[in-house]
Amino acid sequence: MTTHLIAVLTAFSAFTMPIALEVLNRVKNRYGSAHYMDSIEQIMGFEIQSLFRELIVTLIALISFALFVCSVDKAIFKDGYVLSMEFLFSLVTSILLVKEFKFIKTVFLATRSDNLVTEHLISKLRTKNKTNHSEEVELLVQIACYNIEHTAIISDKSTENRLFELIEKTCENQDWSIDTAAIKRLVDGLAATLTSARNTNSRDKYVSLQRNYGRLLVLFFDRKMKDYKIFDRFSQRFYEESIKELNTGQYWLLRADFLNRMQAWDIQNPQTIKFIDSHVRGLISFLVDKKPELLPDLIDNYRNFISFESHFDDDIYRLSQLFGSYNYSHFDEMNSFTEAHKELLTTNPQDYINHFILLLDKYVQDALTSSVSEQEREKIKLTTVDYEQQMVSEIIKKVGENAAKRTAQYTLRALANKSQWSCILDCHESFSPAHSRVSRLGVNLLPASLNSMIQQLGKSHGYSSLQSEELSHAYVRAVPILVMYAVYSWRLQNLDKNLHACISAITSSLSMGERSIQIANRMRNEIKLATYYAKSPVYAKAFCNHFDIKHEEAGFNSVVIPILREIQKYLNNQLIEIRKSQPLSEAIKQSYIDGVLMNGQDLANKFPLFSFVSLSKDKKVPCKLPSCSYERERFLDNTGVGYSSGSCNVIKRIHNIVALKIITQKGLPLSELEFEALENHHLLVMTSEDWKNFTSSKDRSDYRDVKRYLVFSGDPLDAYYVYDTKESPALVTLYNPEIDQESTPLNKNMSNALEFEFIDKEGEVTVEIDAHIYF
Repeated sequence: MTTHLIAVLTAFSAFTMPIALEVLNRVKNRYGSAHYMDSIEQIMGFEIQSLFRELIVTLIALISFALFVCSVDKAIFKDGYVLSMEFLFSLVTSILLVKEFKFIKTVFLATRSDNLVTEHLISKLRTKNKTNHSEEVELLVQIACYNIEHTAIISDKSTENRLFELIEKTCENQDWSIDTAAIKRLVDGLAATLTSARNTNSRDKYVSLQRNYGRLLVLFFDRKMKDYKIFDRFSQRFYEESIKELNTGQYWLLRADFLNRMQAWDIQNPQTIKFIDSHVRGLISFLVDKKPELLPDLIDNYRNFISFESHFDDDIYRLSQLFGSYNYSHFDEMNSFTEAHKELLTTNPQDYINHFILLLDKYVQDALTSSVSEQEREKIKLTTVDYEQQMVSEIIKKVGENAAKRTAQYTLRALANKSQWSCILDCHESFSPAHSRVSRLGVNLLPASLNSMIQQLGKSHGYSSLQSEELSHAYVRAVPILVMYAVYSWRLQNLDKNLHACISAITSSLSMGERSIQIANRMRNEIKLATYYAKSPVYAKAFCNHFDIKHEEAGFNSVVIPILREIQKYLNNQLIEIRKSQPLSEAIKQSYIDGVLMNGQDLANKFPLFSFVSLSKDKKVPCKLPSCSYERERFLDNTGVGYSSGSCNVIKRIHNIVALKIITQKGLPLSELEFEALENHHLLVMTSEDWKNFTSSKDRSDYRDVKRYLVFSGDPLDAYYVYDTKESPALVTLYNPEIDQESTPLNKNMSNALEFEFIDKEGEVTVEIDAHIYF
């Protein structure tokens, strides 16, 4: 029997094991993974190496036992012992044969389909692992890449689609069993499938895959990405995969086609908009040089992602009657909310959302009074949750809309910088063509009206001041072509009229949008420069060639400059009007007052005679100071010119007047002055002329340490006054509407003593100051 066991074990191992190993090695080499064999062993439950070891040891044991039985005396080793040993060897051999069968079965199942290994690897992802399942992810990605390249079609059960489904369920919290770190590694690794799909030259396969991957990458960032430090790495990897398309003839990623599988209202985190916008801008910067003709499609796909304008500005007014009865309590805050926090919408959208939630909470607290029943409370809570979700979605749509509009304008400037006039026109035509009479629904990222063009003048769309300046200048160069597009839109609706009739037609209702001196000046300067560029015949030639209207080239060339001059005339009038009618800035007036009061400075040290003052509630006849007149623009906001908040030396002037009165009324003859009698806490007050005359005959060492305050006067007074800084007597009385006090430090009491009046008349602002400082 031992001989038969040896024969069976040897035959089975000799014929089946090499075949199985050869097949296994081929499968392993197919995926190029060192972890494939490990997965097979984990599925079988034992190591292949240990199986071989057990086979060899068992064969050696059987052979040794057979030789032993042949050589030993039967009287010593009886047949009963032999049968017992052979039975034991039979059990061992049976176990080994079962293992061999399991090994062969597993190998052939793995050869026929990847499902066995894929299922095993996915189940492994659901277990905790300190390495974030790097080996499992690597092998899954390699299997997916191989299958993409070697299968004709992609089914719903393909490896990559199963992984995409797994990622989607995890991101949407339908599957909590997989760690976020493992999903992050999986998302990162699956970028390689894009290259595999591109290598197949299968349009359908590549389009489907890039849309799925792009959508899930955005979904992952939106729902699971809390650490934005790795934002740049993922973005760079996706960007690199996109630009690989350049020489393939398939430009799906370069046009951000994956955005067609998403909508802005599905985004839950405003930072996701930043990821998408940053990626689109990166593509724009690349395509401007390499493939500018793709940019109209890229912008159109971005517009499709945004789809419709946000209704947040309108829907916020629902707050007042969200819970039934009208609530007036917070109307002012609600009414000014969008204007008060508009900067946050760009700089920190999450803070914008937080401010809105705080406002909503005020209305909720007002509604949840003690008299509200439990049923009504539940209804209020449900209404609050529903409204909050809706409004947060509208805020994110607004963030996306603003970002897309800025990026579209950036595209136009980048194209203008390369003189890609035809691509600029295609970008405008992509949403609402000039010939179309149909009103299209959705957000228009690049309005083509003359007013839209004017309002974009001078706006910054760069990442640095240098780039912003470059792009602003590029936009000025694009103005003639944009004016021609506005003319062309008019022309298609007025084919029977003379082209020059458009000048008055399209400039009759100009609007510069936000009105300020700075903006008007900037627009006027850039229109002047645009007029200079418009003299070039290149614009009309490029425009008419693009639309195949070469017969109109001379006409288009002749109307642009008159239109620009009309715009310039309009801006000049607006500038005059703004200077006349813009209200004086309260902030600038206060800044002027603060400058006069010298707020933040040590007045007691600068003006020692005012170090201590008396306060009085009785208002007397003030000291009238000479008025100061300024151009009206000096007190207007947003002029583009900064003014120092000069003090006009008002307090110094008053201090000198008081000093002269003290010298005149309380001073001693100069002939009585002796430097030796002055102590360290004494301050000598006299005119500069008297000081010069008195010290001219004295040695410098006599008065080097003398503390003095010199007052300018036309003529010498031949008198001096010694102010005792130790006693600090109050020499003047300041008006204070609230308190009477004998002696107190000056501190901020000067603000009550000076009254300011700003007289706005005939293009000038006269500042009159009454000093309620009594001596």
